[in-house]
Amino acid sequence: MPRLTLHARRALAQKRQQQILQAAAQVFAEKGFAGATIRDIARAAGISEGSIYLYFKNKQDLLVHLPRQFIQPPVDKVRAASTKADAPSPATLLQFIVQNIVDTVMHNREIVRVLFTSLPTMDEETRATYMREGPLYAMEMLESYIRAQQAAGIFRADVDAAIAARALPGMMLFFLLVQEVLQPRDMPRFEYDAIIPNVLEIYLRGLMNDTSAKSSVTTTAKTETVSKPKTKPRHTACKQSIEIE
Repeated sequence: MPRLTLHARRALAQKRQQQILQAAAQVFAEKGFAGATIRDIARAAGISEGSIYLYFKNKQDLLVHLPRQFIQPPVDKVRAASTKADAPSPATLLQFIVQNIVDTVMHNREIVRVLFTSLPTMDEETRATYMREGPLYAMEMLESYIRAQQAAGIFRADVDAAIAARALPGMMLFFLLVQEVLQPRDMPRFEYDAIIPNVLEIYLRGLMNDTSAKSSVTTTAKTETVSKPKTKPRHTACKQSIEIE
């Protein structure tokens, strides 16, 4: 059998890691973190237990590497779109980001719940890995975009880009953690087609440089101010679809 090149070996290792992580996501969602075992994950992945330890140290290491699988595709898409000559407007790009935050949490709510409840029990090294693989990876992209818009004179220069990059997901994660992770599904909920345009309106009004340019976010969704949550449970993301090529 011919020897694999270095590139081929790396590609094979990456494919195996993704296979293991997909199996871990399935098992964690079904059994929770405490109930899941490496044996369960190996069985779901169709590999031996020993093979998992070639790539991950333990269950916690598997868990904190999961978010990267969900957030990297939209982050890469936004990064590519923001550097084009015909880049989308800030309102369009930020709306795409926010909708992807909503979609990612809602489609992976069981994994988010496992992460949310397991993080306090992790040691500092494991939490640091989670921060690098998940939140920091996404926020560094957003911070770079904000700095570029500041340099172009579109966003205010007196706003701290690092803080602003953390504020946007923070605004959305409050709703998502409460509605999708913490509260029972039969409790009243806010609808995301009202949450998203309101959050973006507040966020952009604080960022835009020229007061006259602080216009409402263009959206086909309803933009009325929400005074109280809807009583009927909703389990779908914002109806509007924002495409970033």
